[in-house]
Amino acid sequence: MRHALSFAHAPLTRLSSNLDRLLLTALAAFFLAAACTTGQSHAGGTGGDSTGNGGSSNGSGGTTGGSGGSTSGSGGASSGSGGHVVDAGGDTPGSAGGTAGTGCSSLPLCDDFESGTLNTSLWTIVNGNDTSAGSATIDAIGAHGSGHSVKVMSNSRLYLRNSTVIGTLGPVAHVRFYARFMTALPGGHGAVVVTHPVPADQYLQSNELRFGSQDAVFHWNTDSDVNIPVVGPGDSSSVGVTANTWYCFELTINTSNGHLNVSVNGNDVAGLTEDGVATPNIDQDWVGSTASLMHYTALDDVNFGWGSYGGGPMTIWFDDVALSSAPIGCPN
Repeated sequence: MRHALSFAHAPLTRLSSNLDRLLLTALAAFFLAAACTTGQSHAGGTGGDSTGNGGSSNGSGGTTGGSGGSTSGSGGASSGSGGHVVDAGGDTPGSAGGTAGTGCSSLPLCDDFESGTLNTSLWTIVNGNDTSAGSATIDAIGAHGSGHSVKVMSNSRLYLRNSTVIGTLGPVAHVRFYARFMTALPGGHGAVVVTHPVPADQYLQSNELRFGSQDAVFHWNTDSDVNIPVVGPGDSSSVGVTANTWYCFELTINTSNGHLNVSVNGNDVAGLTEDGVATPNIDQDWVGSTASLMHYTALDDVNFGWGSYGGGPMTIWFDDVALSSAPIGCPN
């Protein structure tokens, strides 16, 4: 009988051991699940805080709250980037659009020569009937990397003339253009931009207001040879050019008071300014002179090119030529 009892006890012992192991496994699983849940709740809390406005509500969401907090955090960062891009985009037109704000097409006249052909509805070639004086052709280079410009080659006098716009601008005309000179400015006199107060045929050179060169720097003068600045003593107050370099020029001509101004690459040039107050070696010979702009009450045309009055031959590229009654600036 003892052996029977002893034999029956062994299976009970094994069963008890198996139950113990099952119980331990279940308890382990229970505590593991609790630990994982607690960990996920912390992750959710962190995700909620990372949004900056999710707070503890995301944290209390457990696993779901954690994912939501993380997604909200990413969304916030993305919105921040989007705001920065919009701001940059808004600033760009303001900084690059000049005074016109909407670009070249809004100006009374603006030619970038990108069509690849000279617009004969805008420009008349003036060469005094001397076809050997030079040429005006569209060239495959342009200012600020554009595709085209107009190339003027002249050993005498050749201009592109527009007579339809400048007279409509009122008493103040702004003449903006980019120019590239094949060589430095000559020591002798030459004209780059010329205008007349009344209609003039291609032979007429009287009553001309000229912006050009003398002593290798820029000067204003007329056909009566009154100069701004004074030739010689005033040369140092003006500027010249480096060959094969693009420059932006803006000339301001005020026919109501005779004032003149020139900016090069956005910087006013003191020696090319006539402000009505006689400044020694600059506009002292101009202010009050009968040869000055004071007798101009209107402008009839504007001419771009090269006229040599002892300056010799010159090749100049012009691009983005524009006219306006308001400042234009040096953007495209």
